[in-house]
Amino acid sequence: MDYFFTVEFRQIRYFIEIHRKGSFLRAASALGLTQPALSRQIALLERELGSDLFLRHGRRLELTEAGSLLLEKAVRLQDLWQETLDSVRGSNDALTGNYRIATGGTIAAYILPAMLLGMKKKYPDVSFQVVEGDLRATRDAVLWGEVEIGILTDQEYHPDLNHRHFISDRILPVVSARHPLANQKKLRMADLGDYEFVYFHPQSAIRRTVEARMQSANFEPVIAMELRSVDAVIRSVEAGLGIGFVSHYCMNKNLISLPVPELEASREFYFCWRKGRPGMIRAIDALQQSYILPNRNKRKE
Repeated sequence: MDYFFTVEFRQIRYFIEIHRKGSFLRAASALGLTQPALSRQIALLERELGSDLFLRHGRRLELTEAGSLLLEKAVRLQDLWQETLDSVRGSNDALTGNYRIATGGTIAAYILPAMLLGMKKKYPDVSFQVVEGDLRATRDAVLWGEVEIGILTDQEYHPDLNHRHFISDRILPVVSARHPLANQKKLRMADLGDYEFVYFHPQSAIRRTVEARMQSANFEPVIAMELRSVDAVIRSVEAGLGIGFVSHYCMNKNLISLPVPELEASREFYFCWRKGRPGMIRAIDALQQSYILPNRNKRKE
């Protein structure tokens, strides 16, 4: 006896959630389902499509070729559904919903906390989840629907994303107040040759920017440490373990900026969101206002 199955939108949502969480167990927990119930729904979806969607490598899941094709379409379907909901709710100007924001360590640690505190007070029915990672991973998370909003530098531009300028930043070479170079009024690149450097990991946007400056000056640094978090870099520099590079938003009384103009760099941060989600403008507006209004008289960009 033949059975006729049709794909239900909830199965698409389940499929996307499994991809996001990386496991059936974590996805089932997030969706409020049992793992067997979730597995049955995906089995029905795979039967309807005639293809397996996931490869299992122990506890790790990987998309099959069919799964990758479905993910691209599924994200668009989810965007269309969410945009429909946004339109229906559009008669009410109140901002509501759940938003996931992905960004790098500097924004996550030094910019977003105060912004989201202001958002909570002004929009009590809105919730935000922050996902920290390097900026390349942030861009991909937005593209694949793992988050709704990303905050990126212009280096990570992608034509499938909308972009809006957020803030300007400066990357500064810094040392501990106790470092031998801390009290120098003027320095050349050659003066740094005898000192060790504290670097971010190779995928870091700051690391890539700094390396470009170093290469243009034909300077080969002695790298003592390669760290993943902003806090780890700052603590290591404060301890006197080397010269580091941080955003000017991270500066504190224990860090001294070195007067080496060749090593300073400017960068711009942008909000980004998928082009299939024009309704995101309202959330972007609210986030931008929550930064500008409270800090207008406290910071100069």
